[in-house]
Amino acid sequence: MRRNLIPLLKEGSEGTLRVDYLRIHHLYTLGRELEQVQLTNLHFLLFRGWVSKLEESLSNLLASKQPICLVASEGNRLIASVIIKPINRKGNTWSISFPTIYTTPNYNTLREVKLKLLKYSLNVKANNIINWIIKYPSDSIDELSLVRELGFQPQKMIRSWSTNKNNKYNYNSIDNNINFKWDKINAANSEDLLRIENSAESYQLRSIMGHKSSDILELSNKLTGILYFYNQGKAIAAAGLLKQNFPEDINTFKLIRDVIWDERLHFAIPKIIQDTINKKNRLIIECDSKDDYLNNLLESIGLDEINQKILLGKSNLKRTEKRYSLSQTISFENMLDNLNPPIPSP
Repeated sequence: MRRNLIPLLKEGSEGTLRVDYLRIHHLYTLGRELEQVQLTNLHFLLFRGWVSKLEESLSNLLASKQPICLVASEGNRLIASVIIKPINRKGNTWSISFPTIYTTPNYNTLREVKLKLLKYSLNVKANNIINWIIKYPSDSIDELSLVRELGFQPQKMIRSWSTNKNNKYNYNSIDNNINFKWDKINAANSEDLLRIENSAESYQLRSIMGHKSSDILELSNKLTGILYFYNQGKAIAAAGLLKQNFPEDINTFKLIRDVIWDERLHFAIPKIIQDTINKKNRLIIECDSKDDYLNNLLESIGLDEINQKILLGKSNLKRTEKRYSLSQTISFENMLDNLNPPIPSP
């Protein structure tokens, strides 16, 4: 009898796996085995999920901003979750977080759990979702394989750098004689920063992200800004620091610069990093992995490289442009070389 029961459980395993919006009963029936921090985060996400439903019901009046938490469970056991959220003001591009695993499933493989969560995410009927974008660590082979299976294409690679209050930073290259200004992002200069951001991205990635100057304003806070140099008395935008708003991003910022390298950046950026760290000593700064100038500069200052991530996108619009093979035999690096030209040298 016992021998017959095990195959039956395996055959019915798909039925035991349920994916749903995070609901209040999950916190009572599924949250007992979670750590307090995880439970607190889920309470917060539940509240924001309610706000998200309000946004959806008032879509003609309110733009979508709030994240939605989706959970996978077996019976009364919470197995995993993902967070999806809009990343532009228009609400037509959303992002899916890296799956969070709470416990090992009994009747399904982790791959089945992750795949079902991702598929459910892509089928969420939020208003006006046209594009999807995700940012996963480059060494997360299983997860990258799943999203490629679902049609995501690599767009670019990112290097992540971390500050630490225990680090000894090197600001020797700071030159106070360099004439520059660091402005807060506002309606008047957001177009300049949007131009800089777009100059480093492929047409395909720009289309997926769908950023406008209003999105640049949304990505600003007390740490962000735009760097201007003076050329013959005229202020020229050269670089900027933007807040990142992917689901997992906490105190994460993107350092971008104009296409042509300006040697004055070698002296100005360390000063900006110094002032930023003085305001917030724990943060992550991301750069295009192909931008050797910026990455070498951050390394010389004393920041710690923590990982590399791959940005992947998927559009529900029919495209006429060249399709790239997603054969398992092609490396991510080779595909990225095809998708993104190298950043020009000075």
